[in-house]
Amino acid sequence: MNTALKIILVDKNTGRSAILRRALQDKGHEVICRIENSIHLQNSNEMTHADVLIVNADIPDREVFANLTDVNKTKPKPIVMFTEESNSEMASSAIKSGVNAYIVDGLEERRVQPIIDVAIARFREFQALKDELDATRNQLSERKAVEKAKGLLMQHKGISENAAYQALRKMAMDKNKRIVDVANGVISAFELLA
Repeated sequence: MNTALKIILVDKNTGRSAILRRALQDKGHEVICRIENSIHLQNSNEMTHADVLIVNADIPDREVFANLTDVNKTKPKPIVMFTEESNSEMASSAIKSGVNAYIVDGLEERRVQPIIDVAIARFREFQALKDELDATRNQLSERKAVEKAKGLLMQHKGISENAAYQALRKMAMDKNKRIVDVANGVISAFELLA
């Protein structure tokens, strides 16, 4: 994972940011911007171009986690958080807000690259699981629509389940549409008549 990354750095401490920026540049990465407060992340144009978000927060608060949650919903990125202090509530909030690597009292230059690598790997794994879950939910939703349309056809036309399915399939082929789209049309038509 030695690809050059575009990184957004969130840190109030300019001295610490400069050290981290230099460490990142030494590894071939580019810090495209430094933001002092996480509240500005949502409106940052650089979020579109960033590969990784690094947050340096001495003691992260609810606002930081809320801002990271918002970012994760709209522009998901691998997130690394360095913090000086932690407790179980902070760690739990970090995970819920989408932080992929949560490091307490450990900002050392030589550790930054492996931490980023782990965050990216965990982010990709999570995104793959999320995509798979979304696809499964979509398939289930489509299957429910087809089953409902079949049930309506069976009830109102007095036909068998197989005949109802074949009718949906024929309508789909005749109209050059997906069977789920035809099923949704059948459901809508019956709802209008009800």
